[in-house]
Amino acid sequence: MADEYIVNFISGHLDLTQAEFDLHYRFLIDRALEQNQSFIVGDARGADLLAQQYLLTRTAAVIVYHMFTSPRNNVGFSTRGGFQSDAERDAQMTFDSHQDIAWVRPGRERSGTQANLDRRFTG
Repeated sequence: MADEYIVNFISGHLDLTQAEFDLHYRFLIDRALEQNQSFIVGDARGADLLAQQYLLTRTAAVIVYHMFTSPRNNVGFSTRGGFQSDAERDAQMTFDSHQDIAWVRPGRERSGTQANLDRRFTG
């Protein structure tokens, strides 16, 4: 496993707070960094932007996926765009990654974040 190149798909709620990010994401991201893994993340506010900001001084191995021609939020990473919908972009992010770093708030089991997690196991 150490010789494999692992890509992590980071996703989460648009209204994720810094405290929630610190509690539910930082440890998992740090562990992935220790194993020289890379990341793909969206361009939305909330979890996406918090992850970009956290990763900015820690690795260049990040690609920001976005719809249309330019990202809404990008702190300086490479991009992959042109997707016509959130669903198309998110499906490609699942396809292009090996595992997820995500957290779903209790009561938000019908969220886009939950759909991202479910897609990994349902194809």
